[in-house]
Amino acid sequence: MTVVLRDAMTFLSKDIDPIVGAISYENPLNANTTLTINAGNKVITLLAKQIKLAIFKLDGKEFGFIFKSTGYYANNNDKDFNKWNQGTKRMLRRELKPCFSNERDTRHGLAQ
Repeated sequence: MTVVLRDAMTFLSKDIDPIVGAISYENPLNANTTLTINAGNKVITLLAKQIKLAIFKLDGKEFGFIFKSTGYYANNNDKDFNKWNQGTKRMLRRELKPCFSNERDTRHGLAQ
């Protein structure tokens, strides 16, 4: 099954700005999974193990992350969600768009 994270911030190094765009990959996610980042004017293909951190908004209540080649979601309370939302908004100068329309679609193999 192909997973598409429609709007994500992907950090490849602490020394360069994140790449912002859609991430797609075939489930399951592991270190050797090929990911494609579509950043509008460029498309980047890499392995999951090359990503330091990816941050994305699953829906209107939860954020998700790719860290150490594993997908995670944070079952946030309102305060934590708002902190992540404001932090990403400060970096991007806009809010991340939700990747999925409802909670049933959000988990796609992500660990809590």
